[in-house]
Amino acid sequence: MQTVAERKAAAVFRSAIRRIEPSAREMAESFSAAKLAGSLANGTNLSGGNEFDIFLLFPRHYSHHDMTMNGLSYARRAFAGMRMESRYAEHPYLQVFSGKFHADIVPAYKIESIEQRGSSVDRSQLHTEYVNSKLDEKGKTDVRLLKRFMKNFGIYGAELRVEGFSGYLCELLVIVYGSLYMLMREASKWNNPAIDMEKHLKYGEARKKFASPLVVIDPTDPTRNVAAVVAQTSLSRFVFECRRFLASPSEKFFFSEKNVRSAKAIAGAIAERKTRCLLLCFDAPKVVPDVLWPQLKKTTHALYARLEELDFSVFGSYYWSDGKECAVLFELDRWELPSVKKSPGPQIRFASDMEAFVSKHKNSLNLHLEHDRIVAVDRREFVDAEVALHHATRNQAGIGLPQTMGKMVSKSKIIEGTGMVRAKYAEFLSDYFFMRIA
Repeated sequence: MQTVAERKAAAVFRSAIRRIEPSAREMAESFSAAKLAGSLANGTNLSGGNEFDIFLLFPRHYSHHDMTMNGLSYARRAFAGMRMESRYAEHPYLQVFSGKFHADIVPAYKIESIEQRGSSVDRSQLHTEYVNSKLDEKGKTDVRLLKRFMKNFGIYGAELRVEGFSGYLCELLVIVYGSLYMLMREASKWNNPAIDMEKHLKYGEARKKFASPLVVIDPTDPTRNVAAVVAQTSLSRFVFECRRFLASPSEKFFFSEKNVRSAKAIAGAIAERKTRCLLLCFDAPKVVPDVLWPQLKKTTHALYARLEELDFSVFGSYYWSDGKECAVLFELDRWELPSVKKSPGPQIRFASDMEAFVSKHKNSLNLHLEHDRIVAVDRREFVDAEVALHHATRNQAGIGLPQTMGKMVSKSKIIEGTGMVRAKYAEFLSDYFFMRIA
């Protein structure tokens, strides 16, 4: 039985279809159909979900450009007067907002098999057909429970911010194992898993073809790993939580509240650790989330590597964004260094290497032999981690920062220690300082 929220979502969808199909058919006799896709079409959507996908399907005789532009034109005409925004993936699509709901209106080709695909979005209609042919009502309920289980641990969603399990992947996992319980039982024993439910490839072939931590071959497209975005941490968390649930089943695995600590508790944790915490803050670039989060991750790793390269010891790092601002936390357990550093050179028996080392270190404070190896003592470029981090943000050559993110980082500021304890960072800092998975 549908909930009130689900009935309201279905009503919004039907209203959208009634608006768009007449408009499209008026403008093009050969327009095929407007079809719902995703979890709402499969009956596996979580209660309270307010997003759905409508695909405008065109015959394959359209060029890709005409298919895309006509689809956007029909959608804009149908939803004239409503709030709408252009979005971009493989090709442009339209996001339309109606109260608490929003729909992605996506132009695509109507296809019967993957061989007819003109763009990657075309396969969504095949996914809908496959899932609905395999899942009964109990299976759909199990998928919803699986999604709730994963969402509870922050691993549900294929967005690059999450690097977790997509809705379609959840559906396939329940299909292949037959139930949520059987999935959990098998997943608790996973070791380098590769799943091919339609037997397109042998295990070794699938593992050789795809290097991802989890491999699940798309039953509608054997060239695609549905689990490509799942990070090792997300996979490990799923396996771990399945083991915990099987050992002691409880509703808490599906429904628990996020524990955001008070400012006093966070400040106390920072002080108690006796490390040095530096929070790099800067405006977020105006890019879509699936561009922002990978760039933010790469930025964090690049600055982490730079600090380590300069002999500072980074105990941990974490990054955050609300779409308007970005923040990168570095916790250091070695943040002050002597003004000198020792640079070991080659062994005395390597004559040419010895000469090269001597030439490179001709301005060293001293140059001497220790047993069979030459050693230089050099002045250190930076002795304070905060100064080094600030310098790296203003002098980015060779560090490897993404260009778009680098522009924003060049205008960043650094907040130290308990100064970073602010309401907008509370959840982010709580995750870092207080996370416990057991």
